[in-house]
Amino acid sequence: MILIVGAVVTLTLFAGLAYTYKIWPFRDKGEIEAGEVCSSLGSSSSVVNALTKVLPEASSYSFDENTSLRVDVTDTNYESSCFVSGGGKQLLVVEARLMEDESAISWTRWIKGTTANEASTKSLTPFTAGDRAVASSRFAAIFVPCTAAGKAPGGQYNLSVSTELKQAGNSSDAAVRDELIKLTKNASSYAHAKAKCDMTPKIDE
Repeated sequence: MILIVGAVVTLTLFAGLAYTYKIWPFRDKGEIEAGEVCSSLGSSSSVVNALTKVLPEASSYSFDENTSLRVDVTDTNYESSCFVSGGGKQLLVVEARLMEDESAISWTRWIKGTTANEASTKSLTPFTAGDRAVASSRFAAIFVPCTAAGKAPGGQYNLSVSTELKQAGNSSDAAVRDELIKLTKNASSYAHAKAKCDMTPKIDE
């Protein structure tokens, strides 16, 4: 009986300390505010919801953004990147870049080589968006038509937009894949507008 009482007291003390010092499972999860999110992810309210579902728990999240805008349709440069961090780790990266006269097949091979994490691309399967789109539970990418041939040096230009989840949360693989697709579609719509594209993006077909 004494042993049982002692164990209960010990557990109670541990629970109290855990709550006080925010040790799992009492650790606070940081909230993602819409105003803190990278503009390159788009303005849809679903962006915050998607991020909340895919990111692992952290006491706070930070967003860092780099963008190189396109001056006009003859300009051959457009790039944007959004880095999401939490708990001292990089959690998610969303990137968009303008690409010259690339076929959908060669783009697929290239996009698989843009991540150092083989787990991100080994289970890629297609979904409908752009000229080509692939996703897994750690990675999603869309090849988006942008500028028609003859308007910029080098032929047709397309946007490559990708989202890589560096650290997984607790959602199922299927759920994460769906949310990564949503994030990548939102980022694609934003990039298509900011890159002064004149071709139909075919993002929501």
